[in-house]
Amino acid sequence: MDKTMEKPEEERQDIVPTNVTLPPPSPPKDIPYFGQVPIPKHEFPEQFSNFCFNSLFIKNEVIRAMVQIREECNKVMSDHHIWQCNLGKIMRVEEFKQHQQSAIGALKFATRESGWVLHLEKIIKASFNDVGKGWFYIFEKSKETYEFGKLKKFLNLVNFMM
Repeated sequence: MDKTMEKPEEERQDIVPTNVTLPPPSPPKDIPYFGQVPIPKHEFPEQFSNFCFNSLFIKNEVIRAMVQIREECNKVMSDHHIWQCNLGKIMRVEEFKQHQQSAIGALKFATRESGWVLHLEKIIKASFNDVGKGWFYIFEKSKETYEFGKLKKFLNLVNFMM
């Protein structure tokens, strides 16, 4: 934008309206001698505690489960495509629809009938089976505790990944 605005008005009249002006450039900031920037005082333990409370990735089990689930999702994505765009030839609409229905059917088979969701379920159960009572306890009976816990957030994240 700056280069365009530096051109003479006759050259830029078709590109930029004449009543547009740029604000003056900001003055350069002072560069510290040691390359350090002072930061304001903050309460690190409290902020770290808040981070851990709001983050899902505080346990190794969660990270391992997410990596395995992402690998499974990527495998399905690389093997099956919903849109078959590289067919290499011109075709009629009916033929294109048939190719698309075939691709969708293959994807449906790969995700439903071949047990992809059950495999993801096994990954989650195997990852959290040894976790005791706490945020990621998979044998929780209380709905209120489940609603407040991190397991619900984790499962929502997995749902969005799928």
